[in-house]
Amino acid sequence: MEDPQLLNDVRFLRDVVAKTQPPAVNRFWPVTLMWGVVVTAAFVFCAFLGTTGRLSDLPWVWPAVLPVAWLLHWYIGRRVRMNIQEHGVRPRFRKDLVLCWLSIGAIGLLWTAAMMMTGAMSGHWYVLLFVWASLHVVGFVINGILLSREWLWVAGLMLAWMIATFLAGFLGGADFYWLVGWSIPATYLMAGILGWRNARLHSVSA
Repeated sequence: MEDPQLLNDVRFLRDVVAKTQPPAVNRFWPVTLMWGVVVTAAFVFCAFLGTTGRLSDLPWVWPAVLPVAWLLHWYIGRRVRMNIQEHGVRPRFRKDLVLCWLSIGAIGLLWTAAMMMTGAMSGHWYVLLFVWASLHVVGFVINGILLSREWLWVAGLMLAWMIATFLAGFLGGADFYWLVGWSIPATYLMAGILGWRNARLHSVSA
Protein backbone atom coordinates (compact mmCIF):
# COMPACT_ATOMS: atom_id res chain seq x y z
CA MET A 1 0.00 0.00 0.00
CA GLU A 2 1.38 3.39 -0.98
CA ASP A 3 2.32 5.78 1.82
CA PRO A 4 0.37 9.08 1.41
CA GLN A 5 3.05 11.01 3.28
CA LEU A 6 5.74 9.66 0.93
CA LEU A 7 3.66 10.67 -2.09
CA ASN A 8 3.23 14.17 -0.69
CA ASP A 9 6.99 14.44 -0.14
CA VAL A 10 7.65 13.35 -3.71
CA ARG A 11 5.18 15.89 -5.06
CA PHE A 12 6.77 18.60 -2.90
CA LEU A 13 10.27 17.78 -4.16
CA ARG A 14 9.00 17.67 -7.73
CA ASP A 15 7.45 21.12 -7.34
CA VAL A 16 10.66 22.52 -5.85
CA VAL A 17 12.73 21.15 -8.75
CA ALA A 18 10.24 22.48 -11.29
CA LYS A 19 10.37 25.97 -9.77
CA THR A 20 14.18 26.02 -9.97
CA GLN A 21 14.11 25.26 -13.70
CA PRO A 22 13.58 27.99 -16.29
CA PRO A 23 10.20 27.84 -18.05
CA ALA A 24 10.05 25.97 -21.32
CA VAL A 25 8.66 29.00 -23.18
CA ASN A 26 9.43 32.70 -22.86
CA ARG A 27 6.09 34.37 -23.54
CA PHE A 28 7.74 37.79 -23.57
CA TRP A 29 9.67 37.10 -26.78
CA PRO A 30 7.87 39.99 -28.59
CA VAL A 31 9.50 42.42 -26.14
CA THR A 32 12.92 40.92 -26.84
CA LEU A 33 12.36 41.03 -30.59
CA MET A 34 11.26 44.67 -30.34
CA TRP A 35 14.50 45.55 -28.54
CA GLY A 36 16.44 43.74 -31.25
CA VAL A 37 14.76 45.75 -34.00
CA VAL A 38 15.13 49.08 -32.16
CA VAL A 39 18.79 48.52 -31.21
CA THR A 40 19.63 47.36 -34.74
CA ALA A 41 17.98 50.46 -36.22
CA ALA A 42 19.91 52.68 -33.78
CA PHE A 43 23.22 50.99 -34.69
CA VAL A 44 22.51 51.38 -38.41
CA PHE A 45 21.68 55.06 -37.92
CA CYS A 46 24.85 55.61 -35.88
CA ALA A 47 26.87 53.92 -38.62
CA PHE A 48 25.23 56.20 -41.19
CA LEU A 49 26.09 59.30 -39.16
CA GLY A 50 29.65 58.10 -38.71
CA THR A 51 30.24 57.36 -42.39
CA THR A 52 28.78 60.71 -43.45
CA GLY A 53 30.95 62.64 -41.01
CA ARG A 54 28.11 63.87 -38.78
CA LEU A 55 29.85 62.82 -35.57
CA SER A 56 28.38 65.68 -33.55
CA ASP A 57 24.92 64.11 -33.88
CA LEU A 58 25.98 60.71 -32.46
CA PRO A 59 25.52 61.60 -28.76
CA TRP A 60 21.85 62.43 -29.43
CA VAL A 61 20.90 59.09 -31.00
CA TRP A 62 20.48 56.98 -27.86
CA PRO A 63 18.76 59.68 -25.74
CA ALA A 64 16.20 59.91 -28.55
CA VAL A 65 15.87 56.15 -29.10
CA LEU A 66 15.65 54.87 -25.51
CA PRO A 67 12.41 56.70 -24.50
CA VAL A 68 10.69 55.32 -27.60
CA ALA A 69 12.05 51.85 -26.87
CA TRP A 70 10.82 51.90 -23.27
CA LEU A 71 7.36 53.06 -24.35
CA LEU A 72 7.22 50.15 -26.79
CA HIS A 73 8.53 47.86 -24.05
CA TRP A 74 5.70 48.91 -21.74
CA TYR A 75 3.01 48.64 -24.43
CA ILE A 76 4.08 45.27 -25.84
CA GLY A 77 4.78 43.85 -22.37
CA ARG A 78 1.31 44.91 -21.25
CA ARG A 79 -0.27 43.17 -24.25
CA VAL A 80 1.70 40.00 -23.49
CA ARG A 81 0.68 40.03 -19.82
CA MET A 82 -2.98 40.48 -20.79
CA ASN A 83 -2.70 37.54 -23.19
CA ILE A 84 -1.16 35.37 -20.47
CA GLN A 85 -3.91 36.33 -18.01
CA GLU A 86 -6.56 35.36 -20.55
CA HIS A 87 -5.20 31.81 -20.34
CA GLY A 88 -5.72 31.75 -16.57
CA VAL A 89 -2.12 32.41 -15.52
CA ARG A 90 -1.01 35.42 -13.53
CA PRO A 91 2.42 36.59 -14.75
CA ARG A 92 5.02 37.31 -12.07
CA PHE A 93 6.96 40.54 -11.78
CA ARG A 94 10.60 39.45 -11.84
CA LYS A 95 12.41 41.78 -9.46
CA ASP A 96 15.57 39.70 -9.79
CA LEU A 97 15.75 40.26 -13.54
CA VAL A 98 14.96 43.96 -13.20
CA LEU A 99 17.72 44.41 -10.60
CA CYS A 100 20.11 42.40 -12.78
CA TRP A 101 19.65 44.58 -15.85
CA LEU A 102 19.58 47.81 -13.85
CA SER A 103 22.94 46.80 -12.37
CA ILE A 104 24.31 45.95 -15.80
CA GLY A 105 23.16 49.30 -17.19
CA ALA A 106 24.62 51.18 -14.21
CA ILE A 107 28.00 49.46 -14.53
CA GLY A 108 28.10 50.11 -18.27
CA LEU A 109 27.24 53.77 -17.82
CA LEU A 110 29.89 54.16 -15.12
CA TRP A 111 32.51 52.65 -17.43
CA THR A 112 31.39 54.96 -20.21
CA ALA A 113 31.53 58.03 -17.98
CA ALA A 114 34.95 57.05 -16.61
CA MET A 115 36.43 56.60 -20.08
CA MET A 116 34.99 59.89 -21.26
CA MET A 117 36.25 61.86 -18.24
CA THR A 118 39.74 60.34 -18.39
CA GLY A 119 40.06 60.84 -22.14
CA ALA A 120 40.59 57.12 -22.73
CA MET A 121 37.71 57.07 -25.22
CA SER A 122 39.76 58.67 -28.00
CA GLY A 123 42.54 56.10 -28.02
CA HIS A 124 40.90 53.01 -26.53
CA TRP A 125 37.27 53.30 -27.65
CA TYR A 126 37.11 49.58 -28.41
CA VAL A 127 37.49 48.73 -24.69
CA LEU A 128 34.02 50.17 -24.10
CA LEU A 129 32.52 47.86 -26.74
CA PHE A 130 34.04 44.81 -25.05
CA VAL A 131 32.83 46.04 -21.64
CA TRP A 132 29.23 46.34 -22.83
CA ALA A 133 29.42 42.99 -24.65
CA SER A 134 30.82 41.28 -21.54
CA LEU A 135 28.04 42.74 -19.40
CA HIS A 136 25.49 41.44 -21.87
CA VAL A 137 27.00 37.94 -21.65
CA VAL A 138 26.44 38.01 -17.88
CA GLY A 139 22.88 39.26 -18.34
CA PHE A 140 22.11 36.65 -21.00
CA VAL A 141 23.35 33.84 -18.75
CA ILE A 142 21.16 35.07 -15.89
CA ASN A 143 18.22 35.28 -18.32
CA GLY A 144 18.94 31.70 -19.35
CA ILE A 145 18.83 30.55 -15.73
CA LEU A 146 15.78 32.54 -14.64
CA LEU A 147 13.79 33.15 -17.84
CA SER A 148 14.26 30.63 -20.66
CA ARG A 149 16.96 28.40 -22.07
CA GLU A 150 17.40 30.09 -25.45
CA TRP A 151 19.23 32.92 -23.70
CA LEU A 152 22.07 30.50 -22.97
CA TRP A 153 22.51 29.98 -26.74
CA VAL A 154 22.53 33.76 -27.16
CA ALA A 155 25.19 34.11 -24.44
CA GLY A 156 27.30 31.49 -26.24
CA LEU A 157 26.96 33.38 -29.52
CA MET A 158 27.97 36.66 -27.87
CA LEU A 159 31.01 35.07 -26.23
CA ALA A 160 32.12 33.41 -29.47
CA TRP A 161 31.64 36.72 -31.32
CA MET A 162 33.79 38.54 -28.77
CA ILE A 163 36.59 35.96 -29.03
CA ALA A 164 36.53 36.00 -32.84
CA THR A 165 36.56 39.81 -32.90
CA PHE A 166 39.44 39.98 -30.42
CA LEU A 167 41.49 37.51 -32.47
CA ALA A 168 40.71 39.43 -35.69
CA GLY A 169 41.76 42.67 -34.03
CA PHE A 170 44.87 41.11 -32.51
CA LEU A 171 45.98 39.80 -35.90
CA GLY A 172 44.75 42.60 -38.14
CA GLY A 173 44.66 45.69 -35.93
CA ALA A 174 42.16 47.57 -33.79
CA ASP A 175 40.11 48.53 -36.85
CA PHE A 176 38.33 45.18 -36.51
CA TYR A 177 37.26 45.76 -32.91
CA TRP A 178 34.18 47.75 -33.91
CA LEU A 179 32.62 44.46 -35.07
CA VAL A 180 31.98 43.44 -31.46
CA GLY A 181 29.46 46.27 -31.16
CA TRP A 182 27.22 44.61 -33.72
CA SER A 183 27.00 41.51 -31.54
CA ILE A 184 24.58 43.36 -29.25
CA PRO A 185 21.73 43.94 -31.77
CA ALA A 186 22.44 40.57 -33.41
CA THR A 187 22.02 38.66 -30.15
CA TYR A 188 18.83 40.53 -29.22
CA LEU A 189 17.37 39.62 -32.60
CA MET A 190 18.49 36.02 -32.18
CA ALA A 191 16.90 35.82 -28.72
CA GLY A 192 13.61 37.17 -30.04
CA ILE A 193 13.57 34.80 -33.02
CA LEU A 194 14.47 31.78 -30.87
CA GLY A 195 11.76 32.75 -28.37
CA TRP A 196 9.18 33.01 -31.16
CA ARG A 197 10.28 29.66 -32.60
CA ASN A 198 10.18 27.97 -29.20
CA ALA A 199 6.72 29.35 -28.40
CA ARG A 200 5.43 28.25 -31.80
CA LEU A 201 6.82 24.73 -31.40
CA HIS A 202 5.22 24.35 -27.98
CA SER A 203 1.87 25.66 -29.24
CA VAL A 204 1.94 23.13 -32.12
CA SER A 205 2.89 20.25 -29.83
CA ALA A 206 0.15 21.23 -27.40
